[in-house]
Amino acid sequence: MRRLRKCGLHARDRCMSKKKKIVLAVVLAVLVCLIAAVVFVIIKYPNKLRRMASTVINSFNSGNKLKLKSVEQDGLESVDVEKFMEDERVSADQSLMLINTQYMLSEDFTADVAEYGESGVYMNLCIQDAYRELAAAVSTEFDTKLYVRSAYRSAQEQQEQVEENSEVATAVGASEHQAGLALDVYVPYFAGMGFLDSDAGVWVNKNCQDYGFIIRYPAYGEKSTGVTFEPWHIRYVGLPHAKIIAEQKITLEKYVEGLAIGKIYTYGDYYIERCVDKVLLPGEFESAVISPDNTGGYIVTFK
Repeated sequence: MRRLRKCGLHARDRCMSKKKKIVLAVVLAVLVCLIAAVVFVIIKYPNKLRRMASTVINSFNSGNKLKLKSVEQDGLESVDVEKFMEDERVSADQSLMLINTQYMLSEDFTADVAEYGESGVYMNLCIQDAYRELAAAVSTEFDTKLYVRSAYRSAQEQQEQVEENSEVATAVGASEHQAGLALDVYVPYFAGMGFLDSDAGVWVNKNCQDYGFIIRYPAYGEKSTGVTFEPWHIRYVGLPHAKIIAEQKITLEKYVEGLAIGKIYTYGDYYIERCVDKVLLPGEFESAVISPDNTGGYIVTFK
């Protein structure tokens, strides 16, 4: 009896051992399949994975606020805005206008636009040299061309956009396209959200700030802008503003709101000031650009 029981135990142990081996083999097979699937997706869709990872990471930056060093202002000379604009070192443009549903363009607003070369595409004058450089960089880096799908739109054209697609199109007066400061860009076969499925699109999203552009509606900025992520929509704000916005992962709304009126901030070789009636002069400067901010004031960039 003892021998029979002992044999039974051995048989049961062998049976359990066999089951464990089968389970282990199944688990290993599943793991191998999962690893193979992950590797396949990484190889097949690298840009989509980067986009997903970027969206998740950027979501943690939605509460960022502007951080810039201000300079001592005691004893600085101030001049009226009108007099300041008469200085031969000063030029004016529309680059830093904040345009959204809260700060809308006036009905009598006139965009400072012109045709870009002989392309039939109209965009703000202040944007053209920067876009030419950006497009040239894309062409050199990726042997492909960067195209503009949509640039300047008149109020009537914007109204037509609203009527065609009211769920997506921005209301008349709230669209940056009416100022000619925004461009919807693409490369062949990659437009819209698919722009990020191209290496060129990923590069533009990472580097456009070096040319004075920002991704106007970033993945982390929906609460601030009220607009979902649009990787194809680039907006010109000029330097150094584009670099500051990109580096600090803030929106244009956060940037303009973060510039206290009457203060002078420093960034590299630049001085930045937001003012209303009078401009504080930060000592000697080589040149300056003044732009209305569309909130009732101006933003001045000294170099």
